[in-house]
Amino acid sequence: MYQQQTRSLFTSYENSYMTKEEAQHFQSLIAPPKDLVCSITLNLFQNPVIALGDGNTYEHTAILTWIQSQRNRNGGTYSGIRSPVTNAYMEESSVMRFVKNKAVADMTRHLREELGTDLCKFVDAIDGVNSTLGDGGFRIRCFIDMSADLSIKGANGNTAIMALVVKDQADLVQYILNIHEDLNLTVENDEGSRCIDLIKERIKITKRKGEWKKIQEQVEHKMRLEEEHIRRQNELRDHANERERQRQRVLAEDARNNTPANGNNGPIPAGLGTLDTEGVGFFPSLVALQFQGSIPPPPPTFAEAEEKEKARLQYLLKVTGIIALLFLIVI
Repeated sequence: MYQQQTRSLFTSYENSYMTKEEAQHFQSLIAPPKDLVCSITLNLFQNPVIALGDGNTYEHTAILTWIQSQRNRNGGTYSGIRSPVTNAYMEESSVMRFVKNKAVADMTRHLREELGTDLCKFVDAIDGVNSTLGDGGFRIRCFIDMSADLSIKGANGNTAIMALVVKDQADLVQYILNIHEDLNLTVENDEGSRCIDLIKERIKITKRKGEWKKIQEQVEHKMRLEEEHIRRQNELRDHANERERQRQRVLAEDARNNTPANGNNGPIPAGLGTLDTEGVGFFPSLVALQFQGSIPPPPPTFAEAEEKEKARLQYLLKVTGIIALLFLIVI
């Protein structure tokens, strides 16, 4: 797949000059499959939905904008709305009906993470601080333009933008700030430093203080917006979780009070599959559990944390085993 195609590029990356043909070849290697690109925005999906009016998948905000523009042209009615893909008329009753395309959303998320992982590898390959990129940062910009996941961490737990700060690549940091909103600037690296902390350290030692101070102002502004966004998202999530818990309570109560299918009066008898008074929730079916082997691997960030935890537990087991062995020998 994508990673197999680009794996050889990591070891040969020496910030060397690229010909036009090499640049085009590189772009073709990391370009996403067209099935994961919205036919309206021509960008990777963020929130893909299936429009029931024509059965195609679109970015949610893009198809809403398209329909609204068509509606305004048609005098405010939903009749005569054409499909962005086929140009055929969409069913009026289904024009504003959408279903989230979870399969495409998952594939897009995994592709973003792969691009983010590769971006970190290319940034880490920059040869030292103040290195002059022979390709002008072209390959790194390509990953950024392809919507790579900028929350993925590379060497020393640095995200791509943090590593670029460490390597004094102000132009590329500014490029990211100009075209991306969701940057996860509040995350910390392995040493507990955030992006803003690394920028302040850079200002102390660089000769381009004015350029980096401008970047500092932008990062601080984006951090304030990001923190406010996280706060609002947490509030919305807590509210949605509470609503779902309440809905599950109602459903559980209805299930306990329902008449059994055999026609007998009285509540459903206790037994396998019922919920007790406090038991509210949902569980995967046995059929789904049989196919766990086909479930895609966890995202890189989770996988890395899981590997670290496994290594820690294995170390503790070894130490415990050695202590127990010594204890037996002494006895």
